[in-house]
Amino acid sequence: MLITTIARVDEDDVDRLRSWLADLHGRRDELAESYRSQGTRTEQFFLIRTRGLPLLVFVSEVDDVEEATRSFLQSNLPIDVDFKSLVQEISPEEADVELLYDSRLHLEGS
Repeated sequence: MLITTIARVDEDDVDRLRSWLADLHGRRDELAESYRSQGTRTEQFFLIRTRGLPLLVFVSEVDDVEEATRSFLQSNLPIDVDFKSLVQEISPEEADVELLYDSRLHLEGS
């Protein structure tokens, strides 16, 4: 299942976010362990520039949304602890997002 999270990020925090994400290449083993424990298949982060604050769009594909969320929130893996701390420190502001269309709602049970 795909999960999409959209948040506003202060311009001052963009470089720090970029740096943290770039450092993931050197933390492959930790990242793989985190993905295994959460049932994550893939993740992508996008930065969208708007007239206001930049938007961070985070897309992940997971086996089970509730389990992935629970596992991440309870995780003591250093990479997960670091990411939770980063998110708290840069305090991304949740954007008001309206889902306009989800194909699953129209195709399931067909």
